[in-house]
Amino acid sequence: MEAVQRPGNELYMRAYMDGYTAGVEKAKGEIVKPYLTVEDVMARYGGISKGKAYEIMVAVRHCCNGGKLNHNGMILLSELEYWESVVDAKFKERL
Repeated sequence: MEAVQRPGNELYMRAYMDGYTAGVEKAKGEIVKPYLTVEDVMARYGGISKGKAYEIMVAVRHCCNGGKLNHNGMILLSELEYWESVVDAKFKERL
């Protein structure tokens, strides 16, 4: 006995797969690492130097009581966001 394809069934399957693939593509872009490396910090602040990125990471670890990762080259994203909320926005650079 041969299965009969109904036009509504095919349209439903096509719409379902279109929605599924769109959801998968959207989810791929939302994956965020819970930690940041030196390169991530450099990219976050507009391509600053590696030394400046390390200084920011040291300041974040100092502010967060040493940091949870105990790693010299990584900090948690939550620690950086906390540090950004605490830091005074009106910073004057030295002349």
